[in-house]
Amino acid sequence: MTKRARPDSWPASRARPHASNRFAMTSDYDRFVFVALPGRSEYVVAGRFRMSGDPPMGEFIYGHSYLSRADAVELDPVHLTLSGRVRKGRVDGLFGAIRDAMASSWGRLVEGRQDGTEYLVRSTTDYGGALAFARGLEAPAPKRRYNAVGDLVRIKAALDAAAPPDQRDAPLWETLPQGRRPVEASAPRVIVEDDRTLWIAKFPQDGMTWNQTRVRHATLQLARNCGLDVVPSRIEIVRGEDVLLVRRYDRAWVGDGYACSRLISGFTLLGTGDTPTAEHDWSYLTLADQVRRASSHPREDLRELFGRLCFNAAISYLTDDPRHPIMVAKGTGWRLAPASSPAPTPLAEGKRGDFTMICGPAGRSPNRENILAGAGRFLLDRAAAEAILDRISGIVQSSWYDAMRSSGVSVNDCDLVGRSIGR
Repeated sequence: MTKRARPDSWPASRARPHASNRFAMTSDYDRFVFVALPGRSEYVVAGRFRMSGDPPMGEFIYGHSYLSRADAVELDPVHLTLSGRVRKGRVDGLFGAIRDAMASSWGRLVEGRQDGTEYLVRSTTDYGGALAFARGLEAPAPKRRYNAVGDLVRIKAALDAAAPPDQRDAPLWETLPQGRRPVEASAPRVIVEDDRTLWIAKFPQDGMTWNQTRVRHATLQLARNCGLDVVPSRIEIVRGEDVLLVRRYDRAWVGDGYACSRLISGFTLLGTGDTPTAEHDWSYLTLADQVRRASSHPREDLRELFGRLCFNAAISYLTDDPRHPIMVAKGTGWRLAPASSPAPTPLAEGKRGDFTMICGPAGRSPNRENILAGAGRFLLDRAAAEAILDRISGIVQSSWYDAMRSSGVSVNDCDLVGRSIGR
């Protein structure tokens, strides 16, 4: 049974709408924010988000009753720590933790073309993380039913029959089995359940340089061989095509449902957005500063983050950016989230490229000296940083080809991948 928050859960001055109240219910968006507490599948109301104006201004406040709970947890360890004061939206009127819980690109195409904030109304509890939204105080019901792996055949058939994404007018999810919606993303994806474990099935995209599904699967294995923390993955063949399944680390079966873990993206941690004008803020070094501030085990997480930076340089994963989940809270503390998306960036033979993110004092160039020069931001001295870089580079160079071939990457595709890795 869902529970309602008491009306006196909210500050008395804001308990009822009033014409002079800037938080009045006439604002463009007015939503209660719910969170699944650690180890639980049920949601409780945590606060209230309102946004209005042009340009938009967003405001968030935690509820009194939520703050009084002994088990209350923050939605964002840096920008939305537990406090009774009103917070102002940082990017386009939104808070990063709220933006991270909204559908984007693929999800918007699936559910129809609407302004992104409208997804606060239609939010389901199967997006990433532990947040949900509603107009009223009735907690959203946790999702109990998911697609099975066997449903991928029918889902793929629906995708194959649909028009290209930029030509879709009707919500695609209406064509899928029993109306079960894909998870948001830039390419077709859907959540599937297998033996009380949830996976994100990533369908292949047209126009890729190589078999991206198998290259990504192999790259995750290669990163694991380097000692990095990465999500488990596997490949399913669906209607003759490879589909990559990566395990969700923000859900865990607890007997009566899936406990949800809180997530925040790199954008949220950096306090920036994904517009071209914001790219100057995209930095591994600043990300390291914020991980040190937010993590319950900063030295371990910063060492892992530096290792990922070295791995990205070794495989020419140049397009890594802050949009991916960077931190996860399965309990009360926050840790670096497992890596889930490293993959070589296709390069022309003999060409080199820069990172999307700043990786050292000299900017975005992923060369050895620049990366090592920034090691102090990861709480590493020069000798320790060199040891990590040399170990990871050595493993990548000596084993990338075998990792690709053992994952079913063709010889021709390995030749193309070698332009990025085998240099």
